[in-house]
Amino acid sequence: MKREHAAILDCVRGGDRFLITSHINPDGDSVASQLALRCILKSLGKGAVIVNRDPVPRVYRFLPGAEKILTRRRHSLRPYSALFVLDCGNPSRASGLLDRKPPLPVVNIDHHVTNSLFGDLNWVDVKASSTCEIIYDLARHLGVDLEHDLAANLYAGILTDTGSFRYSSTTPRSMSIAGKLLRHGVDPHDLAERIYENAEYTSLRLLGKVLSRMGRSPNGRVSWVTFTYADLSTLSNMAETEEFVNYARSLNTARIAIGFKEVSPGDVRISFRSKGDINVADLAARYGGGGHRNAAGCTVSGSLRGVVNRIVTAARAFVENPQQAHRNP
Repeated sequence: MKREHAAILDCVRGGDRFLITSHINPDGDSVASQLALRCILKSLGKGAVIVNRDPVPRVYRFLPGAEKILTRRRHSLRPYSALFVLDCGNPSRASGLLDRKPPLPVVNIDHHVTNSLFGDLNWVDVKASSTCEIIYDLARHLGVDLEHDLAANLYAGILTDTGSFRYSSTTPRSMSIAGKLLRHGVDPHDLAERIYENAEYTSLRLLGKVLSRMGRSPNGRVSWVTFTYADLSTLSNMAETEEFVNYARSLNTARIAIGFKEVSPGDVRISFRSKGDINVADLAARYGGGGHRNAAGCTVSGSLRGVVNRIVTAARAFVENPQQAHRNP
């Protein structure tokens, strides 16, 4: 075990009360890893509070303990032994809790290749399928039993960050861990149904509208979908659209798929997905973003049309010559 990982175990054993957070606009792995860590700390007799800037997406609110996640833009840090920041590659995205230097140790646990190692203690494993896979290791080293709620949250994080075990992040180890979690009462059919077959009527209607105007490059190697500000305003939760970019990715000729969301006038959130050895984390990094080899993102200022034109042009060049990623946009 690495010395820094051992120090994190000592931090847990020696502390009494911990604060947990993750990145803005939480996804399945960020929600599930926070809940799993809370289960671990509670089983050890520790206090644990989860605070995020944004609410839990509707599809993940069924996860055990999700109702106890607090949504706040400010939270006192002083009563805690340490701040755990999970699944967050950049401190600027840590729900606002790292906007200033915290008066307590920061423990950074993540699997993003673009993680900047911003913690006082860091457990970053870029080979892990998900942050939940690392939290599984944490539980094992701490001698925590895999009771149902902990196992269900860990499985949900691995499931979502591997795209139901379809993405390149799926490894023999992630499959082995998933199998072990099933032996602790996790129902894989029920969990998958709640996450992937639980769309609202308005989001499915929007999906049809978005797919009707899906774009592709002349050779089909880049495909994209766009969401206007008006589109997104029809939804109760923008997280309902997180999987839509994968429809563009499913195009048989596509190597890079892009989702453009006009989250506010003048700001476009971009999701990159890719197939094979196309490393879109490098492409996202050109615009201040990051992520994984086959899934990354960033936010770009400008009009929706202008951003789409700019990013699609860059993606087309990137497919033909990935070294372009190291040049200025």
